[in-house]
Amino acid sequence: MMVYPMSDPINQPTHNRLINNAPWERFRRPYVRDLAYVLACPNVLTTWLDFAPHQSTHTVAVHSAQFWQTQFEAYEQRLTELDTTAAYQELTRYLLKRPSPNRLGFHFEGLLSFWLEDGFARNLHPYETLANNVQLYNGKQTVGELDLILYNHEEDLVEHWELAIKFFMGSAPFEPVNWVGINSNDNLQRKMTHMQTKQFRAVWVDTEDHGQVKIDKRYGVIKGRFFLPINTTNLGDYDWPHWLTPSFPIHEWCDKRDKTALATIDTTSLRAAHYIEWFTKRDFYDRYGRFQPPLTYPDTPNLRTGLYFEGERLIVIYPRQLSQIKE
Repeated sequence: MMVYPMSDPINQPTHNRLINNAPWERFRRPYVRDLAYVLACPNVLTTWLDFAPHQSTHTVAVHSAQFWQTQFEAYEQRLTELDTTAAYQELTRYLLKRPSPNRLGFHFEGLLSFWLEDGFARNLHPYETLANNVQLYNGKQTVGELDLILYNHEEDLVEHWELAIKFFMGSAPFEPVNWVGINSNDNLQRKMTHMQTKQFRAVWVDTEDHGQVKIDKRYGVIKGRFFLPINTTNLGDYDWPHWLTPSFPIHEWCDKRDKTALATIDTTSLRAAHYIEWFTKRDFYDRYGRFQPPLTYPDTPNLRTGLYFEGERLIVIYPRQLSQIKE
């Protein structure tokens, strides 16, 4: 049996609930930093929430924050090797040969897949990859896809992991439906409902190398960053959603039409983030101003919607949606 190290939690909630204790930032190379973030960041959920109680669906589990901390610590020495030696090329080649490496969801899946394959080969965890991106069919029509089918050698189980990386802005009363994406068409409740009623319905799946296998257990792996309304300082334990992991990365967002809130930000020091920096900050963009995206639209002084850095502080500038306004 494998023995994994245990220690104190990576993050602890602060008095104002902003959490940005980031062990991944000590790594220098961008993809290693991303990989460390993907491992060290806990699942957003402490428990799976059933939004389809009247449908016949399977039980969905989530990994604890301690589980992901343990995986990070078990792989930490390998992360250092990737960060300081030519082994980094193994990671970059793996990621760049995958489809759509510039899309955040595919990048997330690629990073986790590398860890699964590389870590299993090094006996750092018990999860063998049986298949990924398994197509589901209804007759000849493709009706869905399963992200990862794994064999857990420690528990002798076939597991289905469905992955999502989400960067959501929250508003009171901070229920799953109140955490929305920057395009406003996505929210946490909608994503979980889709996963439960679509991908997690599969029981038997066909794999190319292992034939047909029966799924024993299902895990929703939802990571990312969440953003509270700027200057939120009174969200106490009573108000904190029971399902939201206390150590999940929490930052701030500001309504771009709220002049009072915008006045609390030093807009002269803002740097617009590049898309990949939703994962982790690329410090070299701080030094090369000509590569920075513009802050405002061409015909207006209003800040563009998006992610910004005020030094090391993450802020999303975003127009509050009607769905976020508490009735």
